[in-house]
Formats: sequence, C-alpha cells, structure tokens
Amino acid sequence: MKENIKDILRSFHEMGSDAEDYISAMQTAFIYNTSLPLKDCKEKVDVLKKEEEQLTKTIAEIAANNPDLKPYVSVSIHLLRIWENLDRLSELIDKKIRENILIPDKAVYETLFLLQRLIEILRPTSDIILAKNTFLSMYVQESQANVEKMAVEYATLHENRLITGECLPVVSSLYVSMLEAIKSIAWHTKEIAIKLAG
Repeated sequence: MKENIKDILRSFHEMGSDAEDYISAMQTAFIYNTSLPLKDCKEKVDVLKKEEEQLTKTIAEIAANNPDLKPYVSVSIHLLRIWENLDRLSELIDKKIRENILIPDKAVYETLFLLQRLIEILRPTSDIILAKNTFLSMYVQESQANVEKMAVEYATLHENRLITGECLPVVSSLYVSMLEAIKSIAWHTKEIAIKLAG
C-alpha cells in the first residue's frame, strides 16, 4: 500500500512537471509563430482524464483509512483542470497562428510574462506534492494572487487599446480568453498548495 502512495504522488508530481514543460513549449510556439510545439497537449489531456479517474479512486480508498492523505484526494482533479486550461490556451495560441492574428506587442509581452509566472508557480506546486512545505505553499499563494492581479490589469489595459483602436475585436476576444485560461491555471495551482500545505 505504501508503494501505491509513492507511485501516486510521483504521478501527481510528473503531471505538474509536464505542465511546466508544456508552458515552455507554448512560449516557443507563441514567440516563433509555429504550432509544432503544441501538438502533444490534446493527447496528454485525454490520457490524464483516464489517469485522473483511477488515481482519485485509488487515493480516496487509501485516504479512507489515513486522514493525513485526505488532502491528496482533490489533487488529481486540480491537475486535470490545469491541463484542460493548458489545452484551451494551446487551442487559442494555435488559432492565433493558423489565422495569422496579429497581437499588439504589449499583449505579446504581457502573455509571455504571465506564462513565465505560471512556470514559476508550477515548479514549487509540483514540489509541494512530494514534500508538504508551508513556505512553498505561501509562495504559490502569493504568486497566484499576483498573476490574478496582473491578468486583471492587463485586461483593463487591453480594453483601453480596443477603445483607442490599437486592437481589433478578434484580437480582443482571443487575448481575453487567454488571460482567463492563465488565471484558471494559477488558481488551481493555489488550490493544490492550500490543500497540501496551506
């Protein structure tokens, strides 16, 4: 049974690490305007959906007799939601590339900045899964609040660009959807941090 727990936690950690790697791939796709780095996400989400159900069931059975493991029951669900939002973000970036939608330089900078913040949040979140650490949890929570605040500020700045004609409505819809996906990813990382070491 102990080996089972270790395997599950390693699987959770791997899901978090893979998400971090995938965001790096998205940054590459976004910067170089190529969909090639995005091709694995949809497949990964489908695999995770299957894994998540089994992992949640197994950890719930183990946690029934071990209250210390109860916080882990929701971890796989939050990881799946992170990946679903990565999939959404990937689709939006792919749309930008396929339809040759030109995003203003400021919005490009803002998007890349927030993607980098996500990487910096996911790394400690993955570590919290293996070793509940209160300081890492506090860092993730504060970082998530900053990402949320910045995404809201960027959305407001973007509205101003739309009003002044610097940005087209098609770009606006795409960009705002990207910001929403980024905020959601950050929120789910925070939830993992709170539940495990909050």
